[in-house]
Amino acid sequence: MKAAKLTINILTALVLCPVAAYCGASALGQSLAMNRLITPNGDGRNDTFIFRCHNPRDSAVDAKIYDLSGREVATMRIKSIGTSDFFYNYEWNPNSGGRKEGGVYVYQIRVETKVYKGTIVVIR
Repeated sequence: MKAAKLTINILTALVLCPVAAYCGASALGQSLAMNRLITPNGDGRNDTFIFRCHNPRDSAVDAKIYDLSGREVATMRIKSIGTSDFFYNYEWNPNSGGRKEGGVYVYQIRVETKVYKGTIVVIR
């Protein structure tokens, strides 16, 4: 039963996200999701979702996580701030603020007029 639910979650994420979104093109000036498959089991690998946000004007950033019904489940926090490259790493830990169930979630990050959005799969 658990394997079937995992397979459904992964297939759902693949349908909701374009395949190109999994490519890690990392050039100066690009904002991108660093990882979309999250396994919050405490092993130090892919325990949290990280979005690397290019923000050269130090503008206000609104970074939220939603469930598939559209309810806000978390606000992402700044994990680290770049120095000369104007990048901010925003992080969501599905174990903090009440453990979130395995499944598909939606992230939305707004910087000035630009909005980045996509899906995250939490695998338990």
